[in-house]
Amino acid sequence: MMGKLKTLLLPGLLLWVFKVSSTTQCESNEFKHENFCCQLCPAGTHLINPCHRNRGESECAPCQAQHFIDVNNREPVCSRCSKCRDDQEEVSECSSTADRKCWCKQGTYCDSENCLEMCHDCSSCPEGRVIQECNATMDTVCDSKQGLSGHSPELWVILVSIAAAIATVAIAAAGVIAFIRYSRHKKEEP
Repeated sequence: MMGKLKTLLLPGLLLWVFKVSSTTQCESNEFKHENFCCQLCPAGTHLINPCHRNRGESECAPCQAQHFIDVNNREPVCSRCSKCRDDQEEVSECSSTADRKCWCKQGTYCDSENCLEMCHDCSSCPEGRVIQECNATMDTVCDSKQGLSGHSPELWVILVSIAAAIATVAIAAAGVIAFIRYSRHKKEEP
């Protein structure tokens, strides 16, 4: 009886052990290949062949010139480094672990995340109105404080002066008219 029980239990036990081991979770620095967890290739390299044993090292090769991968990976090829456009200048070179970084040339800017469009000419501000100079990622910021209805403070002074002059002439004219009426009214009285 014990012999038959062992004969029945042994294949079931082996099947259970195989199933449990085949569902092993890989670590964050590994990837699943067939029934193994293989180590990811380090940044700056790409996968040639996955491992042939659990938790084994994968065969990796360095990225060729002008190509990169910036994270641990299992990619079969490295990404080609981007090139700077004519309206940009290089601020950091391409390496096996980082893409080339390009910025707009001086006097131009691009405020979108990856600057897929052309760089724009920097705006100019009236004399003394610059709050923030233009740079590769941001346009010039101008002081928007102005006088009456968006006009410059100099125009405000002129307008106030003209209004004061008109008010003075109107008051003087009203005084002259009042004096003339008063004088006429005084002459008509016996």
